Amino acid sequence: MICVSIAEKDLKKVCNILKNHRFCELRLDLIKPSISDIEKLFSFNNKLIITCREKEGIDRMVYLKEALQFKPDYIDIEIDMELEGKKHIIDLSEKYGVKRIHSYHNYTQTPSIEWLNHLIEKEFVEFKPSIVKIATMVNSESDNLKLLSLLMDDYPLVVIGMGDMGKKTRLLAPLLGSKFTFVSFNEKKTAPGQIDFQKAERFYSCFRETIK
Repeated sequence: MICVSIAEKDLKKVCNILKNHRFCELRLDLIKPSISDIEKLFSFNNKLIITCREKEGIDRMVYLKEALQFKPDYIDIEIDMELEGKKHIIDLSEKYGVKRIHSYHNYTQTPSIEWLNHLIEKEFVEFKPSIVKIATMVNSESDNLKLLSLLMDDYPLVVIGMGDMGKKTRLLAPLLGSKFTFVSFNEKKTAPGQIDFQKAERFYSCFRETIK
């Protein structure tokens, strides 16, 4: 239910997080490991989501192709990734038996429910990912409701509300069918509004106790 998204750049600290958490996301664009260090990261934990957002000075394809060889649980690629590169990563994922998360990020707003539903359906029909992830900025309570309403369909989704107003969606979505949520390790966040692992653990622990 909880995936720790790692933004730490110190390799020793990254390895320590991997040792102590069962399910983690490696943001290779933030960690920036050497290619030879990628294998070391997999020596601690194979229940990983691997992703590399496109950034200046980062060869995303090199990182992703190298990481796929070590068979992480998931690879996360953006829905709007350049098509040729996207198809190549899909082919490699299938070769290595790695599940795919296709993600959409909007850091300014939450589009309409109709637009998001169309995006989700189109992605599943055309590319058949394991999960589609929708992460959008929440500017009002109605945006939270839009995101949570996506979970009424049968598609396997991860739904994330970004920003302070989206925190409740981050916590509630897994209880309503979202496959998991992303949390930070301490104060180092990979997205706005991300909740610390310890706080999220306390929330879900209290919820489990309440419904016993």
